Amino acid sequence: MKKLILILIITFPTILVGQDICHWFPEKCQHLLNESPKRKIALVIGNTNYDDDKLDLKNPTNDANLISESFKKLDFNVILKENLNQEKFLDVLEDFKEKQDEYDFSIIYYAGHAIQDGNGNSYILPVDFTDKKQLKDAILFNISKLLKYFDNSDNNCLMILDACRNDGNLGLPKPLIEDPKNIKLAYSTSFGNTASDNATLPNSLYTSILSTMLNVDGLTITNILDNTAKFVLIDTKEKQIPTHYFGVHVTNIQLKNK
Repeated sequence: MKKLILILIITFPTILVGQDICHWFPEKCQHLLNESPKRKIALVIGNTNYDDDKLDLKNPTNDANLISESFKKLDFNVILKENLNQEKFLDVLEDFKEKQDEYDFSIIYYAGHAIQDGNGNSYILPVDFTDKKQLKDAILFNISKLLKYFDNSDNNCLMILDACRNDGNLGLPKPLIEDPKNIKLAYSTSFGNTASDNATLPNSLYTSILSTMLNVDGLTITNILDNTAKFVLIDTKEKQIPTHYFGVHVTNIQLKNK
């Protein structure tokens, strides 16, 4: 009940502002409605069972299944993959890139481990990861290059990384890339802060809250990400601080109209 009240408190001003804009500038509302995508596709990846047992996580596959159900409610065509090794991971990303042009809007969601090297490059980790040298030749695991790869499409994309889930992985920095306009990146935690795997519960805190926000009527992508961050911030007493970057063309897209 308390969470429901908090949702109403956070989302009501957003909806109210939207109503004011519609009242005074109806052409702006029509512009937003025109941006609401009709053909939507989502690639959802959850890596839980790593070859190195020390890297195993409890919730990424649970999170992948939860977020897949949320996307399906929003009429996304969902491609769900679990526990991908390097070869399969690269194949899935390349196949998805080919499908992307058939849709108006796409989402890439990844739950699992990610790391940063000494040069500031960040990588998402396939389940057969052994060391950082392995990733240097596979550029699609490099987050900066992955963003550039998918930003090349004319269609808008949201990339969500619920990663860096232990004390040895204190969040990822802003990627080293010139600001892409067609793709927005959302991290479950900001640089220097851990992300909770929420091992005592069936889902990570970030994905649990995000899945709820996705199905609130009338919110834009930015509203969804901002409100998710507020709840995570409150629940973790500011130990986990989600953040998002880039994507000016993605900001005002609504996934669920009022």
